[in-house]
Amino acid sequence: MNGELAQYFALATHGSAWLQDSDVRTAPALDQSNSTFQFVRTVTFAGVPGTGPWLKKLAARGVDRIWLAAPGRPSNGGKGLEAHIAAAFAGGMQAGLLTTGRRGSELWRASWEAGDPAAADHRVWDIHYRCDEVTLTPDDFRIPVADASSTLDSALEAAVEFSQVHGLRPWDSVFVKARALLGADTFEDVYHQDLFPEGRFDLASRRLAAAAQSAWVFGGMGSWNDLGFADAETHTEYERLSRELFSAVTQSCLAAANVPLTGEEARPQHRSWLRRRLLGG
Repeated sequence: MNGELAQYFALATHGSAWLQDSDVRTAPALDQSNSTFQFVRTVTFAGVPGTGPWLKKLAARGVDRIWLAAPGRPSNGGKGLEAHIAAAFAGGMQAGLLTTGRRGSELWRASWEAGDPAAADHRVWDIHYRCDEVTLTPDDFRIPVADASSTLDSALEAAVEFSQVHGLRPWDSVFVKARALLGADTFEDVYHQDLFPEGRFDLASRRLAAAAQSAWVFGGMGSWNDLGFADAETHTEYERLSRELFSAVTQSCLAAANVPLTGEEARPQHRSWLRRRLLGG
């Protein structure tokens, strides 16, 4: 999975779980322990250093939830590129964090800078989160898990068929594995094992996130994005399939991260996502 998206995901899930219990638990230092920060040297949130102090500040300001968001434009870079291509570049991922509470909504986006490219411990990145007041609401980014799972399954089925017809190995097995995770009970083979806090998100959400993580094939050289076909019709089909798979993977991440938490009042699932293109493509 794209490192930026994975980090947004972990901050949304772990942060939201802590905000529900902030009076009885220590704010999680994700920047010290979570796999999505393993290559990060420093992280600040509007000048506040570290995830723990940031979460405490959010709680003090009355924030009650952190939502994974896909507002439809990259935070920096990636201009002029389709979403699944732009996501391969630092700053090109069309995602962020929406915080909500008594003071309204704010959208947080990260900029990644290679602070120490030669770091012996591989902690290369300095990350700076900035926020803006927005009129977005959680309903803009809440997708039913069952619907997202069905959409992802269909996109993966098409990717398997295309890969097998055109002899694209190992991509066919990559997509088969990702599709199988939609019905799995364990997820030992996915890279990030700690996208969710323990005991706060259901199996359906974890399955969907694992499948989306496994289906992420959108990188640079040597990735799915690097393919090309001399036959124009085949290449057009490949581009269409790539856009649909990227959209399905991103929607799956939104669905998995933004489900109601235990104890949180269930809200009607807003269906506007069927009428809108969250990815701007």
